[in-house]
Amino acid sequence: MSVEKNFSVFDPSIRFEHREFYEEIVNELNVIIPVCFYGEAIAVAISENSVERDQIIELMKHVEGFSRQLLQITKKLFDQYYIAKEEQHESILHTTAYNKINTLDRNLLERTCDVRWWALETAFSDCIAFYEKTKQNAVSILQIMGEGQSQSQPQEPAITEGTDASLSAAELNINSQIADELRNFPELLKDGALKDFIGRFKHFCHASQAGDKNQKALESFLQNMVDLDSKISFACDRLEDIKTSYTLYRDLVIADSEGYVIANSNSLRRSDVLGIRVNDEDWFTRALKTKNGTEYIAEDICPSKVEEQLSLVYSTAVREDSNEDGNVLGAMGIYFDFQGEAKIILDEYMPLTQEGIIQDGCYSMFTSSDGKIIASTDEDILEVGTKAHIPRNNRALVDGGQANAYMAFEGVESAIFSSRTDGYLEYRGLGWSSHIILPKSHIFVDTIEDGGYNIESKELMNSNINPDINKQTYAKIQNDKTEILLISINGTIYGSKMGVRGDQLGPIFNQITQSSNFITSKMEGLLQEMAAVELQLNLKTLENFAKQAIDLIDRNLFERSADIRWWSTDEYFWKALLNPSEEEFMKASDRLKVINGSYTMYRNLFLADLNGVIRACSNTELMSELSELDVSDHIWFEEGARTSRSSQYAVQDVMNSSLEKDKQRSLIYAGGVRKNGEREGKSIGVLGVLFDWDTEAKTILSTCLPKDRKGEIIPGSVAVYVNHDFEVIETTGNEDFSVGSILTLPDEVSALHSGEKISGLFEFNDQKYIYGACKTKGYREYPGLNWIACVLRPISTSA
Repeated sequence: MSVEKNFSVFDPSIRFEHREFYEEIVNELNVIIPVCFYGEAIAVAISENSVERDQIIELMKHVEGFSRQLLQITKKLFDQYYIAKEEQHESILHTTAYNKINTLDRNLLERTCDVRWWALETAFSDCIAFYEKTKQNAVSILQIMGEGQSQSQPQEPAITEGTDASLSAAELNINSQIADELRNFPELLKDGALKDFIGRFKHFCHASQAGDKNQKALESFLQNMVDLDSKISFACDRLEDIKTSYTLYRDLVIADSEGYVIANSNSLRRSDVLGIRVNDEDWFTRALKTKNGTEYIAEDICPSKVEEQLSLVYSTAVREDSNEDGNVLGAMGIYFDFQGEAKIILDEYMPLTQEGIIQDGCYSMFTSSDGKIIASTDEDILEVGTKAHIPRNNRALVDGGQANAYMAFEGVESAIFSSRTDGYLEYRGLGWSSHIILPKSHIFVDTIEDGGYNIESKELMNSNINPDINKQTYAKIQNDKTEILLISINGTIYGSKMGVRGDQLGPIFNQITQSSNFITSKMEGLLQEMAAVELQLNLKTLENFAKQAIDLIDRNLFERSADIRWWSTDEYFWKALLNPSEEEFMKASDRLKVINGSYTMYRNLFLADLNGVIRACSNTELMSELSELDVSDHIWFEEGARTSRSSQYAVQDVMNSSLEKDKQRSLIYAGGVRKNGEREGKSIGVLGVLFDWDTEAKTILSTCLPKDRKGEIIPGSVAVYVNHDFEVIETTGNEDFSVGSILTLPDEVSALHSGEKISGLFEFNDQKYIYGACKTKGYREYPGLNWIACVLRPISTSA
């Protein structure tokens, strides 16, 4: 798709109306040139001298020259028209392809934060450590039962001193079963096995007549097994709480150092997952080798015993005492719902039918670093796991690279737009690429509609929306039209001076004037059509950018709502509030600091008691200042304290906050802290988190600004977020669109419903803009904050 390409009038992309237009122009020009030849012949016949003859011939030569110029301009107009369409779609679709892979990368960055933090949950390290301890104790129990650790073949338990020699055969079988289970301790992790074992072992203990020392050991081991069952259940509950807060995971598991899964989050799969061994899966083996709690493993799409479908797993080690630098006890693996998330992303921004179905011949897919399809909008055509049959240049992309090409796809001449990940912030990505495939005809489809835009044709022609080359062409046509008209007038005047002899020149110059007016008016019409197409393509682009801006921030804030719900259940916080002391609040601050170290998109995290006094924070340098504040009347605190379930959270919309004196605006999420981390109950304090709002929001808005054909941001363009009062809460603009100002957008924008988008023209501060706007629709269970994203581009060249 090179700008050097020439569009033949017979190219299938050329509209029928334009072919007809071209033929009319050529036919009319074919009239002018013979008329000029005829005029030259008449000049010879009627002239009395060479001066008269040469003057008439010179006029005809000028007309002939201008006619040939108009023919060349006509041919170039088609190139300009269709190349402009091609370039505009190329810009839109490249941006869309990039934003799809970038959206996925932003999402996966969050996963790297999640796994590093969740692995520090004390319930998980405690569960694995206690499991290992109990497994080791099983050896001594076998010895008490007369089974040596070194025995490799099962045998009947020996009758030790002090035991009843008259054991029944049934009891002997039970004892033998207990011994087998102790020798194969990990088998007790399987569905219901541990509870069944506890029942049998309890009976064994009651029936045993071992000496006091051995009897105490048996009863202690029984209690350990009961405690182990409780700890595994608690670990499963905590994992389930995470999954409830973060709904984009299919499962989360923890495994011991040998790879046996001890706990998982998905209760529907628990009977199939607990007790399986994953020691041969890369996510597990590599996680055990991580140096500390700041490292993680991102395992590319692969099969796993934990799931029945291909998995995308993030993992890290679970360490002793949940210390980032502690000894490795096992590993945590989190199974991201990649297929579900990929479908949401891939389906976005695709051409739809009136029924809301992706149009036939339009496809979107993600491919892995080795070119295999990992997700697509149509798995019957683009089957997951197969190689993508696309041009080499679209496959061999460098990080951040883009490519486009025409190709035959499913028997249809199609265009493919590809973009490879360059990661997001510190997350470098997995080398994946995003591809969009559309029929070639889709790019050149007639998009002219009666939008009822309040803009005059002349103003549009002179605006900076209309490419300079089109303006130059329009000026050239106007100039040629004027020149031909002057020639015709001069010729007519000259003929009148010749008297009767000049009568034959009148019809010739009339024909030239008539044909010239017809041709130039047709060409002016095409240029105006081109300007209208440019306008509508730009409006569509701004709509898409606005949608991308609001979708990206919604996804980001969905993560924040999930974070606060989970963090507010952490034991360090409820323990500090239940047992208030300087030592406990120091531990809480240390815990908040660890969280903030993993989740760098927060500026501060703080814990407040029910009196509205901040008792701990992650940014400990501010602790002295914050502890003097009374936050009991802050929205985030009041609403956070009113939450009664761990599934609830509170949010204080973007506004000024005394918690951040050096920031214009703050966005705070909060959750109630309940005793013992219970799922329901009254709050005993509130956890609040200060999102790095302006940095994250401005970064997103900056990626949604319109660019010219050179990839440069169009001067004067602005992207903003406004709240429900149309107050600007973040902006890429200057004082005209500053944070806190009110943006008076058209009534149509105010009337937008959830997820709707619109574009149009409006005036602001004596400057006319085109704009695209989209209202939040939320993401998954996150409803959004009733915001609107708006992307604006000035029309006048003075902006």
